[in-house]
Amino acid sequence: MKKTLLLLLWAFPALLFGQAHSWDGKRIASNAQIRCLNIFVNIIYDLHPEYNESFSDDTYWPPVMNPDLEGVNNTALPKYLLDWMDTVYIAGRTHGYCTRLYGESSFDSLQITSDFVVVNLRESTVCPQPWTYFTLHYIGKAAVDLINEKGLQTIYGHNKISDYDYDQDGKIDFLNFLIRNVKKPFANINPGSGYGSPITFPLFIDGAFYTANAGTRQCVGDGPFYANPTNIVTHEISHLLFGDNDFHTSGGNHRGNGCSMSFLNLQGGYGLMGAAGSGLVSCNGYERWRMHWKHPQAVDYLSARNAANTQSVISDITREDGNQTFLLRDFVTYGDVVRIKLPYKDSATSSNQYIWLENHQVGKNNKLDFLQYSNTDICRPQGAAGIYAYYQIGRDVLEGASDQVWDSYDRDNLKIIPAEGYYDYELIAKTHQMNCVNYDEHDYAVRRGIENPLCGGQDQEFPLFPEATDTILYISREFETWRKYVNNRRDNHLPQLGDNLDAFSTHSKINMGTNPSTNNAKTCHSNNNGGTQIKAQNTEKDVHTTYLTGLSIEMTPIKGTGNFLVNIRWDDYNITNNARWTGKIALKDTAILTAGNTITLAQNRTVAQPTQDPETGLFAGKTSWRCENGSYFRQDSASVLHLTENSSLVFESGSHYVLSEGATLHIDAGCTVTIEPGATVELKGVVEVDPGGILER
Repeated sequence: MKKTLLLLLWAFPALLFGQAHSWDGKRIASNAQIRCLNIFVNIIYDLHPEYNESFSDDTYWPPVMNPDLEGVNNTALPKYLLDWMDTVYIAGRTHGYCTRLYGESSFDSLQITSDFVVVNLRESTVCPQPWTYFTLHYIGKAAVDLINEKGLQTIYGHNKISDYDYDQDGKIDFLNFLIRNVKKPFANINPGSGYGSPITFPLFIDGAFYTANAGTRQCVGDGPFYANPTNIVTHEISHLLFGDNDFHTSGGNHRGNGCSMSFLNLQGGYGLMGAAGSGLVSCNGYERWRMHWKHPQAVDYLSARNAANTQSVISDITREDGNQTFLLRDFVTYGDVVRIKLPYKDSATSSNQYIWLENHQVGKNNKLDFLQYSNTDICRPQGAAGIYAYYQIGRDVLEGASDQVWDSYDRDNLKIIPAEGYYDYELIAKTHQMNCVNYDEHDYAVRRGIENPLCGGQDQEFPLFPEATDTILYISREFETWRKYVNNRRDNHLPQLGDNLDAFSTHSKINMGTNPSTNNAKTCHSNNNGGTQIKAQNTEKDVHTTYLTGLSIEMTPIKGTGNFLVNIRWDDYNITNNARWTGKIALKDTAILTAGNTITLAQNRTVAQPTQDPETGLFAGKTSWRCENGSYFRQDSASVLHLTENSSLVFESGSHYVLSEGATLHIDAGCTVTIEPGATVELKGVVEVDPGGILER
C-alpha cells in the first residue's frame, strides 16, 4: 500500500505558535464534523475492451462497458453507498461502516458523513492515445471535468459548498476519489492501494470553483470493500489524524520509508492505522489516547474502573504507584484501559516502553470489533473475547514542538503480546493452495518451535529467515505467516491477521517467568530506506536487554458480566514454571526460582540483529545474564538453573545469590559462571560443571 503526503495542510493554528497537540490531528481535528464528497469512478475501457472483463463482478458495483453510457450518476451505481458512509449523523445509530467506525472509536467526537457522485468515464476521455498518461492524476482530472460539464448533482441531493465547508475556510473539507477498475501496469495502482491526498482539480459548486483541503485517492476494486472496516480508505483517512507514513503501525506498515522502525521486522496488531495487516478491526487505546477520545463518564483519557466498579479511576501507572487493581469493561463501548510504564531501559535516550491492556468482548459487544474478514469469510475466526495486550514503544509525547509530537524514531511501534506466547519459528517448504481470503498458492509455511519468551516471535509479525550464506539481513527474508504449523496441526486461517489464541480469555497470570512475560520488549531500530538491506538506524533508541522485574499481571473474568479484574503487582518475584531464557538479560531486583522448576539459558534462534554474529553464526548473540549490584537471586530446593549453548551468568559485586540445599546449578561445556569480588554467594546445593564449563571467582 503506497502512500504519499498531503501538500495542503488542514487549518492548524496551534502550530503557528510553536505548540502542537496530537489530538489536533495531523491534517484533520479529532473532534471534527466532516461531510465528505465522494467521487466513485468506473472506467469504460473503449481503447482496451479486454480489460472490462478483468472487473466483471456485478454484485456490489455493477460494471459499465458500453462507451455510450459515459455520464454522471446515470447508471450502475454502487449498491453499498449507505453501508459505507451515512448521509446524516445520528449518535448511537450510525450504520455505514466508515461513519460507524470513527463514531465508535471517538465516542461520537469525530463525525464523518458523506454525499456521493458516480462517474462512468471512457478510457479515451482520460487520454485519447492508448497508454498515454492513464494515471490517477489524469483519471481524476477527467472525472472532475465531466462533473463540471454536467453540473454537480450528488446522490441524496446536496450540492452547495456550505454542505462541504464545515470550517468555512472556502474549501471542500474532504474529498475521496475511489476507482472501481484500474490496476497495474496501466494505471500503476492495484485494488486495495491508495494515497492520502485529495483531488486538487477545482470542482464547480454554487457558481464558483473550489479545491479540497484534504482527502484520499485509491482503487477499491469491484468487491465489497465497504464491508472491511480496515479498508484502504479508512487507513488513508486515519493518516490525516495520526500522522504521515512515519506513523504506520498496527499492521498498516510497509517497507520503504525513511523513519526508523522500532523492530527489525514488520509488526501486525490492530487499530485504525491497521489496514491490510490488521487483526481486530476496532481502534486501540493508544490511538484514543493520542486523539483525546474518552467516554463521557471517564475521569481521564487513560482510565478504568475501580475494583468495586463504583467509579472511574486513572489507570496510567508506574512502579511508583505500587500494587493496583482495576476492573475493565468492554474497551470499545467504555474505553477502559490499563497502561503500565516499564521501569528499566538501556539508556536515557532509549525509547520508553509500556504495556497496554484492553478488554475486547468480541462477538458480545455489538460493535465493530472482530478479526478482519471474519464477517465476510467463514474461514476466518471471529476472535475470542478477553484481554488483548500489546507494547507501546516511544511516541509518548502528546504536546509540544511539532517534531516531538510527530517524531521520526518509532514507526511500527506497537507489538502484540499474545496469550499464546513467543516462540522460535522455522520456515518449511509446503506448497499449498490457500482457501481463505488469500487464494494464492504459497510455497512455504511457518512452523512454531520451542518457547522463547524473551526473544522469540509471534504470528502477528513478519518473521525473518536469513539463508545459511547470509551475513547481512535482507527484506526478501521477511515472510508473512499465511499458514502456521503447531506440531502436526495446520492453521490455514491467516494467523498473521489474528486468531483465537491472542486474547487472555480465562483466568491468567503473567510475570517475569511466564510465556508471554511482563518483561520489556527488545527493540532494534532499523530500516531498509528503500533498499534491499535492513540496517540499524537510530540505535540510541534501542533496548537490547531484557530487564527482569517483579511486575505481574493477573486477569480474572467476572462471571456473567464480560468484565475482567486486573490485579497488578510489582513484588511478584517467584518463577513457578519451567522457563527457557535467551538473549541479553539483567536482574536489578529479586528473582526466586521456586521448588521443582528449571530455568535453561539457551541460544536464541530468532533474528535479533541486522548482521550475522561472528561467534554464533546466527543473527543473534550468545545468551548472557547479569545479576547486577543490589539484586537477589535464589534457587529453592529441587530447582535447576542449567546453562547451555555457550551461555554465561555473572554475579556482579553487590549482588546476592543463594543456591538452596537440594537445588542444582549445572554448567555445560562452553558455558561460564562468574562470581565477581564483592558478590555474596551461598552455595548450599549442588554445582555441576561439565568438562569445558567454567565456574570462576
